[in-house]
Amino acid sequence: MSVATEFAPVFAPVAYVPEPARRQAGPPRPDATVHVLHRPADPAGAPPLRLTRRGVLVLSAAVASLAGVLVWLAALSAPAATPARASVPATVTVQDGDTLWSIAGQVAPDRDPRAEVDQLLRLNHLGGVALTPGQVLRTR
Repeated sequence: MSVATEFAPVFAPVAYVPEPARRQAGPPRPDATVHVLHRPADPAGAPPLRLTRRGVLVLSAAVASLAGVLVWLAALSAPAATPARASVPATVTVQDGDTLWSIAGQVAPDRDPRAEVDQLLRLNHLGGVALTPGQVLRTR
């Protein structure tokens, strides 16, 4: 039980009593009653649970093995490594209708074509984007 339910205050009616009448009224009345609270009884007499050093070791081993299993499952569910890129040819011969943009898409399909076009321009010392069929371009 809580303290609030066990504490029952004594309410006195509020009324104006002149001072001389208050003195003649007899022994003073207590403001409240005092209740003594007791500790609750042990539930079913069970002793408190204690963890020994061996119990700590066993619990630590169980948690570590569970973590290892979770990491192993995560590694199994991870996507496979991406296959190695096809080897990029060292040179490309320009065909009729080829542009630096199309060659950049063929040489490095997973990269930004703008960066690849810039690299082709630098590697081949080109002044512009004009290509002639049969021209050989270095790609690496």
